Amino acid sequence: MRIRGAIAVAALLLATQAVSAAAQATGDRARLVFTVSGAYVDGKGLWTVPNQSFQVSEASGPPLNPSTLVLGRNIQNTLGAALSGTYYPGAKVGLTAEAFLMGLGYDDACRVTVDGGSVRLAEVCADIDDQKKSAAAVAVSVGGVFRLASREFISPFARASAGVLFMNQSSILTQGESSTSQGDALLILYDDDARTRVRPAFGLGLGATMMLSRGYHLRWEVRDNIVGVEQVTGPAQQVIQIPPHETAYKHLFSVFIGLDVILERQRGRRY
Repeated sequence: MRIRGAIAVAALLLATQAVSAAAQATGDRARLVFTVSGAYVDGKGLWTVPNQSFQVSEASGPPLNPSTLVLGRNIQNTLGAALSGTYYPGAKVGLTAEAFLMGLGYDDACRVTVDGGSVRLAEVCADIDDQKKSAAAVAVSVGGVFRLASREFISPFARASAGVLFMNQSSILTQGESSTSQGDALLILYDDDARTRVRPAFGLGLGATMMLSRGYHLRWEVRDNIVGVEQVTGPAQQVIQIPPHETAYKHLFSVFIGLDVILERQRGRRY
């Protein structure tokens, strides 16, 4: 009986060790994932001022009546690029950091609704209406990733992040040129005291990865980029003045396609 009991205990210990080894062999190990992605970012309306009144003096002649303009600015559709790193200590939850070059170019609009007789202002407005401004805006963020079926061919995931957006193009400054002006051809309609701004940025994304090989995965993601951008909220009282403005949070939806490079830490070995 003692021999049988000892055999049973030994068999139980061996079975427990075998299950533990199998679990270690199939369970997720710590992973470090580097991702390079390209993105398409959808545009958005930014601000519109329907009743901006300006009185511009010409080079000669009597003072002209005020003109009324409709001014507007949209965020253009653009392409972007992102570089990120994600650490997965376990099977489902990861910590991520990302730098995302968004672009944030602007498309301006101007139309004269009440003509006060200023040829210069009409030419400046036409010049503004033709303008498309490119810009460089970079969002730097950190966040978390939750994934499912990490060892399967296709692995869905969701992510949330928060950070800051750096912009080198003013979203308020509005100016145009007159081709027939005898003085200064450039006319600033809206000025800005800060041409470079730092504002909050957030991201919510859903996507999936597809296994290409053990060390490489193809990634796609649909993301809502929630970025703070200064928008004009009303007309300026006179020409060349900073108009009333505030920070508005715009939802810029984007589609990412990228490549994951996966480094996996194994027992007794580094990445």
